[in-house]
Amino acid sequence: MWTFQILTDGLADLPKAWVAAHPYLTVIDTPIIISGKDNLTLRNLTPDDFWQVDQYVKQGDRATTSQPTIFDPEGEISGSVESITRQYLHDGKDVIYVTMSSFLSGAYNTALPCFERLDRFAKAHGNRALCVDSQCMSTGLALLLMELADFIDGHANCTVQDVKTFVETERGYIGHFFTWKELSYIRLSGRVSATKAILGTVLSVRLICSNLYNDQNERKLEEINHDNRMRVRGILNFARVLGMYAKMHIADPHGIIIVAHGNVPKDAQIIANTMREYLPDAQYLIGPEWRVGAGVQVHGGPTSIHVNFRTKEIGRLDAAVADVATIIHQLKAH
Repeated sequence: MWTFQILTDGLADLPKAWVAAHPYLTVIDTPIIISGKDNLTLRNLTPDDFWQVDQYVKQGDRATTSQPTIFDPEGEISGSVESITRQYLHDGKDVIYVTMSSFLSGAYNTALPCFERLDRFAKAHGNRALCVDSQCMSTGLALLLMELADFIDGHANCTVQDVKTFVETERGYIGHFFTWKELSYIRLSGRVSATKAILGTVLSVRLICSNLYNDQNERKLEEINHDNRMRVRGILNFARVLGMYAKMHIADPHGIIIVAHGNVPKDAQIIANTMREYLPDAQYLIGPEWRVGAGVQVHGGPTSIHVNFRTKEIGRLDAAVADVATIIHQLKAH
């Protein structure tokens, strides 16, 4: 029986059935905020509920995600991270909060001082309250948590400190790759220019983005094929590039590859089918349960596609740019 409880953000796009099968994991709701004439807060939206957000964005309102409510010293705010943590501590469990990447969300930096205070309180009663930055997002965080669950299942005496060490050691090996058919949402998030968004959508140019470590050792969302000579048109060519890249860098050719989508199942299937040509023995997680959640669609839109797999080395942005340039050159030569 585990002696700890793991908390994570609602932007970890895990299937509900998987979460239900792992009761030592609690998912904290991440609200969606609509700023405009109605000023709404939307909660617990499924991927297919994203139209509720999209209708406001199309009429000019601003949509974004809010950090989970962290601080609640009195324990009176239902669903706040602090109140949930205090309840588990009261029940005699250690607690660890595995947050979304601090390079893409403020949750970790907001939660850290809260957990430092909670940990001092917990230690006095023989428990721990820890916070760790996953440096992952969406289905990448989901893959990290799945690997963590396998680790916990294989270690009967696993402690909350073991969980923290596992996350800090393994987080750099989770590969994240993203693309979008329609770029208006990613433009609003500031990730690409208005000109590039318009041209990319009209010309079917596929951005290949990732949050690999850059020269400053940060995992920001950045383009890999930023040079015009590295343009990739269409979902099929994107899938070929990613299939060749994954074959070079995947840790285990029989391992998991997640192909998740907001609301473009045909595109996701094309990617999975094409990647199978390069990695036929991999375990492809795709289908209705593997979706980009509404909270992440806020930043990328319903045409978001995420591909995740474990890499054999900690991914670096400059190396990926060079590899992808070579792959695209090879494809164009044929």
